[in-house]
Amino acid sequence: MINKSATIIALTAILIVSSFFGITKLQNSINNTNNNDPIDEFTQNAGYYQLDFIESQLSDGSFSAILKWIPSPNEIELKTSPVIRDLRATFQVDANDECEFKITDLNNSRFHLPENEPYPYTKQRYSKKQKEFNLFETEISQVGQKFYFELRRKSTQEVIFSTKDYPIYFTDKYIEVSTQMKDSMIFGLGDRRTDFLLKSGKYSLWARDAADVDNGTPGKEIYGFHPMYLRRDIINNQFQVTLFRNYYGMQVDYEQNSHLTYKVIGGNIDFKFFIGDSNPETSIKLYHNYANGWILHPFWSSGFHQCRWGYQNSDMLMDVWDNFNKYGIPFDSLWTDIDYMYQYQDFTIDFERFNITQMQQIYNLSDSRGVHWSSIIDVGISLDSYAAQKGLDMNVFIKSAKTNDTLVGKVWPGETYFPDFNHPNSTEFWYEGLKNVSSFGIIQDGIWIDMNEYSNFVNGEIVPDQNKKTKPFLTSDLSSSLPFNPLGDQEIEYHTLSLDAYHYSGQDGILYNSTNGYIPTQYDLHNLDGFGEGIATYKAAQKLGKKLTFILSRSTTVGSGKYVQHWNGDGFSTWEYMKLSIPSIMNFNMYGIPFNGDDICGLMFNATAQICARWQQLGSLYPFARNHNNADASSQEPYVFVDHPYVLSSTIKTLNVRYQLLKFYYHLFVKANGVGTIFRPLFWSYPSDDNAYQYETQFMIGDYLMAAPVVEGGDEIKETTHSCVYIPKQAVFYSFYDYTEYQEGEHCYEVPFDSVLPLYIKSGKILHIQDKNKVLRSRFLDNRFSLLIALDQNNYAEGSMLTIDDYNNDENIISNCVEQQNCIVDIKAQGNMGEDNSSFTVDLRIQKEKINTNFQTVIIDKIVVIGIKVDGKSQSKTIFLEENPLIVDGGEIQLDLQFQI
Repeated sequence: MINKSATIIALTAILIVSSFFGITKLQNSINNTNNNDPIDEFTQNAGYYQLDFIESQLSDGSFSAILKWIPSPNEIELKTSPVIRDLRATFQVDANDECEFKITDLNNSRFHLPENEPYPYTKQRYSKKQKEFNLFETEISQVGQKFYFELRRKSTQEVIFSTKDYPIYFTDKYIEVSTQMKDSMIFGLGDRRTDFLLKSGKYSLWARDAADVDNGTPGKEIYGFHPMYLRRDIINNQFQVTLFRNYYGMQVDYEQNSHLTYKVIGGNIDFKFFIGDSNPETSIKLYHNYANGWILHPFWSSGFHQCRWGYQNSDMLMDVWDNFNKYGIPFDSLWTDIDYMYQYQDFTIDFERFNITQMQQIYNLSDSRGVHWSSIIDVGISLDSYAAQKGLDMNVFIKSAKTNDTLVGKVWPGETYFPDFNHPNSTEFWYEGLKNVSSFGIIQDGIWIDMNEYSNFVNGEIVPDQNKKTKPFLTSDLSSSLPFNPLGDQEIEYHTLSLDAYHYSGQDGILYNSTNGYIPTQYDLHNLDGFGEGIATYKAAQKLGKKLTFILSRSTTVGSGKYVQHWNGDGFSTWEYMKLSIPSIMNFNMYGIPFNGDDICGLMFNATAQICARWQQLGSLYPFARNHNNADASSQEPYVFVDHPYVLSSTIKTLNVRYQLLKFYYHLFVKANGVGTIFRPLFWSYPSDDNAYQYETQFMIGDYLMAAPVVEGGDEIKETTHSCVYIPKQAVFYSFYDYTEYQEGEHCYEVPFDSVLPLYIKSGKILHIQDKNKVLRSRFLDNRFSLLIALDQNNYAEGSMLTIDDYNNDENIISNCVEQQNCIVDIKAQGNMGEDNSSFTVDLRIQKEKINTNFQTVIIDKIVVIGIKVDGKSQSKTIFLEENPLIVDGGEIQLDLQFQI
């Protein structure tokens, strides 16, 4: 949710957005004490680290070495950040395809996060711990020489990571380390709106309340903190993941096909490597396993969601609800933004504006028209609220280093406190607050945690002056002492908390146990604020009885996927933002939060009919699909574009497709079992096709479906857009709608505004869909399916499906499908043409995926065989089984289908 105080300024251009928006800041006067000049002066004259001696070596390739700083005669010490002169470099083999390289001070005394829950840590896996079985090998400098470290893939000798030609600097508050990047392309590296293939530039990593498009200029990072990238070796077509396990603010300077440099304001050098193969999914799964995997969402949240900041009372909610029901628009949840709160105070409802009887009617799931209630909880706690007093009594708020009292900032309700989610009482405090919301007679099914970077309407904090009045305190002593600002020209404390604000420091801290008496500050934990809130919210939701949780968090970091889901945050109703939503969702699939989406039709500015229609089409296949709007913009519910009826008709058609696919889509999440991607780039399925890397707006759903959304404007008179789809080399796809065959190459066509999302089935795949009747709520989808069998060149296809009949009961899913439980059957089909070329046989087999597969009753009553080749042309055949359906309820099933063509 955007900084809503910006409503006092007209949205005439992006550059005129209020500074409270937290989006684009006009920097008329900035205290520029944090500039790069001291760093330039230091690095131009600095010495280097020498390999002093090898401390230890193990048979698996692990080693430990001591480094000593050799100063330069002209060295100029950073005044506030002295060089750490003695270091320990270690390389550890964790598995044959997983390893870690670290540089720390000799006592490893600098602030760093533990390698255990809730943080990512190395899992014990079967691995032959001998050097000859490793997929990698290392090289380091000789004793007495300038230190370098190089990691290579053993089979190809590709360099995965190498500091050989680059300096290493390790000071108290500035660290610099580089690696070569020859013959490579990389993806990921932070929460940002940009192309999927990362271009050359300077990229900040710092959790910020912003909606920028990142063009490679420092200070354009947005809400989350994910210092990992997927790298492709272009020459050998091999993939690997590198995680820089450092949570401090940083700037990454990247030059394509040359090098990548990390410039960090604290911590240690700590790299974790996951060595994959020619399939990018391999190394991503290794990374997800390390990052503790991701949680499964409840099935209902897979449906469509409607939201707006600006539904100011329950009458407005009733109007939206009535119209969705009137026009037959499928949806599962109607959201409330901060409007529903009493004076924007967390854990409250303003009953003068929101009639509880109306709310209970809308959110009554026993009524066929009822929908789920999802609502926002902001992190700032109003000083005037009951929750503030409760939090003070429990001592759970972040403290000011200036006053040694509770830090005061400013958000929607005015002056606020901020929970310290390191405090052992914070989880109970958060639970009590969320329990209060559920005590009013309606249940908060989806929990939306926002502003958790932490976002603050003043820079730093508010402190009293000598006259007991208040004023913003703009910079802290700590931030002004930093020799480097990873945000470039933007102040690092801009619209967030003072970096010297301190957190709980006891040995029972939730995020950090201060066993050595160290007091963690915002400098240390800023990029973990949203992570901490996500954990507390997850624990509270479980305590409130939610089995499968749906928690939408704006700020995330490495490992957040185990607790929360995510959306891309605030954006504008433009073609550019719509287009860039696709790589953002792909990134978060890599980061381990695959249930992710963007604000359909855009949050800010007035969405045109054409943009909204195309965005509804695209958003129909987001993993998380929500139309969300800003109070200052024109309404954008699908039915409001009365002069352009194609918005409504297209939305209904494309959402009907979503609901046909809903159980298929959900089964991909269940089958993945918490690791791997769902919403993927085209090249994921075709990594050896160099052309596939150029089509960033086409995407795959699993390895089954390919979408080619229209993301550019079209002819307003003809109401069509000329668009193209690329079919990769040696691939065959079929239209999801009419089964037309598409072979390799680019195919162009006109797509009407009143259309559905161009969608294609990959040959060799079997989809299970539900295409019988229009369904307006996910809970009314039955257990009857159609199989779409898309044959490959060998007349073969395969797929899978769930064996459960009730997706609405979380306990049913957990007890049958999650973790060690299995509810998957594999489906395989082999076709054969008759000798007379007039008959065709399909041998269909359904068998349990694992020996412990659990079964309920699933019914298959229609089969469509696609891609039957007759005289070189594709035909399809539909077989109806209503009178004698195929019952899947245990054991192996074999069915021979023979038909004339």
